[in-house]
Amino acid sequence: MKLIKQILDYVESYKKDVGNTDIKEFTMYLRDKVLIGNAKTSAESFNKEQYLSYKEMPKVEFSTLLTALYRFAKIYMKKAFQNTNIKTIDEFGFLASILKEKNLLKNELIKMHFLEISSGSEILKRLIRNKLVYEYPDLKDGRAKRVSLTQEGYKEIMNAFDEMHKVSEIVVGDISGEELTETLAVLNKLNFFHMHIHEEAKDDSLNEILKNYINST
Repeated sequence: MKLIKQILDYVESYKKDVGNTDIKEFTMYLRDKVLIGNAKTSAESFNKEQYLSYKEMPKVEFSTLLTALYRFAKIYMKKAFQNTNIKTIDEFGFLASILKEKNLLKNELIKMHFLEISSGSEILKRLIRNKLVYEYPDLKDGRAKRVSLTQEGYKEIMNAFDEMHKVSEIVVGDISGEELTETLAVLNKLNFFHMHIHEEAKDDSLNEILKNYINST
């Protein structure tokens, strides 16, 4: 009973601090509270004149390395798409989402991938032009459009999965299974953090985001 009460207390604090019902994020929250505690990372004094020693600033180095890893991944993905009609990771993501959901509203699909409507619309136009996707009116709202995969689109995304699996194997590199588990925990925590900002404050300035989500913690 004592264990159940402790868990319920954490559930209440999670609802208060985070406010959603995502079991995966609750797991991250519980892990931090139980194993790590509430200790904050040590404060860093930022001096832009010290740009030559940026690696002495872990947060700066983290952002730099994350950007570099994304660039490496893009190189591998470009190789994966060489023999397909898919040209970018965004096109792959759109096709994969439609495959999973069978059909989606155009605006719904674009928002799922955190893109501006104009940018997402251009991606959809390319996919429609290349006959990988087709659009049709939504039954409930004739002004809205839904998208589904064509037979060619289904064929392309299924073929691309094989190549993208190879990309995943290469990107993970030589880290161990234990290191991968720990890395996933950190990245999931970061993903949830930025998801909340995107949902609640994506139009805020950097100063506002810093104040409300970083300095207030």
